[in-house]
Amino acid sequence: MGAAHYIVLERKIDGLDTMMDGKSLSRHIESLDAAAGQLGVRPLSEFFSIAPESAAEFMEGEGMDVQEMELPPLQQFSAEEGLTTVRALLLHTQVHADHVVEDLRECERILSAAAQHGVGWHFEIDI
Repeated sequence: MGAAHYIVLERKIDGLDTMMDGKSLSRHIESLDAAAGQLGVRPLSEFFSIAPESAAEFMEGEGMDVQEMELPPLQQFSAEEGLTTVRALLLHTQVHADHVVEDLRECERILSAAAQHGVGWHFEIDI
């Protein structure tokens, strides 16, 4: 199976399917982040966020005590900023490995719709 990055919108957009594979993004996140740095855009991993309740539930499931932890709040990002990164990476020839392009095109499709509707977003990871 493997981990997968996927987009979560801050609210539903009627008619938009947000399903994506995201496994190639997860497999290549380090090289994608390095490419983003070279291109002068925000790395994809910086768009990751999770609701504190979900983070606590996951951590407790892993046997961690979260009672004394102060978890950061959920962050939403602008679709335009995400599109800037995704489009820069699509133009960068060194990221065209595996199914990365397919995942980036799915991100572009979802984030384009989010930008048109003024909807924020973040990445989550399915492990």
